[in-house]
Amino acid sequence: MAADIFEIIFLAGLFVATIIRSYYGSKFRRKDIAHTQKEHPMVLVGMALWGIALILPFITIFSSWLTAADYNIPLPLSIAGTIIFTASLWLLWRSHADLEINFSPSLLIRNNHVLVSSGVYKRIRHPMYLSFWLWALGQALLIPNWIAGPPGLVAFYLIYRFRIEQEEQQLVHYIGDQYREYQKVTGRLFPKNLK
Repeated sequence: MAADIFEIIFLAGLFVATIIRSYYGSKFRRKDIAHTQKEHPMVLVGMALWGIALILPFITIFSSWLTAADYNIPLPLSIAGTIIFTASLWLLWRSHADLEINFSPSLLIRNNHVLVSSGVYKRIRHPMYLSFWLWALGQALLIPNWIAGPPGLVAFYLIYRFRIEQEEQQLVHYIGDQYREYQKVTGRLFPKNLK
């Protein structure tokens, strides 16, 4: 019964995340692109795996096909997973809202692109990536199945590992010294200081 509650939390979160991404994605306009960069092939592999990692919980929840890969999670860890997962959704929304029109789904720079250094971007350069890390960890704690729970961590690792350097180089190239200064006072995923 408790497992059902955590599965419902996951499904509700997936629904909320889909609304957030769809809403802000609908504001994205390709005609406003000033610069684009090709994705590393491993990012594309990671994205494909991330898509699969988001579908596998449905198979676990609505069928018995993957039950051989189930594992037990103590209730306190499931509750921690709920908190982490909820935090990921809040951070996903807040990072999109703070970016506003500067959001792009890939390595794209808009015309008149500006550096956003307020809101959640005040101390963290990549809060949206942090939200996906938290999502993947929360999913592993909410969906206790080796095939449907933890694979999101591997998938997002590939996206993060092979995109982050390219993205930062692109921002340095386009924004220049302002971005370099921003890098000095912020952390990629966690604040450098809490002053």
